[in-house]
Amino acid sequence: LTVGLIVLIVIAAMFITVEYRRGLIRTTFTATPQRGRVLAAKAIVIGTVAFAIGAIAAALAVPVGEHLLTNNGDYVFPASASTVARIVVGCGLVTALTAIAVLALGTILRRSAGAVTAGIVVFVMPYVIGSSLSGGAETWLFRLTPAAAFSVLGVLPRSSVVDYPYTFANGYYPLSPWTG
Repeated sequence: LTVGLIVLIVIAAMFITVEYRRGLIRTTFTATPQRGRVLAAKAIVIGTVAFAIGAIAAALAVPVGEHLLTNNGDYVFPASASTVARIVVGCGLVTALTAIAVLALGTILRRSAGAVTAGIVVFVMPYVIGSSLSGGAETWLFRLTPAAAFSVLGVLPRSSVVDYPYTFANGYYPLSPWTG
């Protein structure tokens, strides 16, 4: 999901900034003078495409990943159909919302490099940094940044009877899936 988000951030930023760079935005606004309508149409298109790509990628990655892990002798916790559906829909939503937010950044900044950099810093870096932290810093980073959305990938069960460090390094997210 992280690598796919980086590619998607570049595409979403270019979706609007290319028009500003080449001056074609004037042609677009001449054809459709209502800027809100143009931006809404772009958001719907990039959001729909991103949702489809994210959901399809997750739908393919879950069974392939499970197959690879079990063939390598790793134990895979069984996941119900509703959990797998949550992961698939959640990945689609994470990618769609990220694409729309980066489209907005591109509209505000009007520069591809700035929008891509801001998108990666805001949406990807907290996840990368959070995966190397431990303890309270990790928990707060995943609660206060958009990295909380990655909680939708959480599958591992928790139990109040077992004393176990439920940390990101052990495959646990600090928030429940839909809360994230």
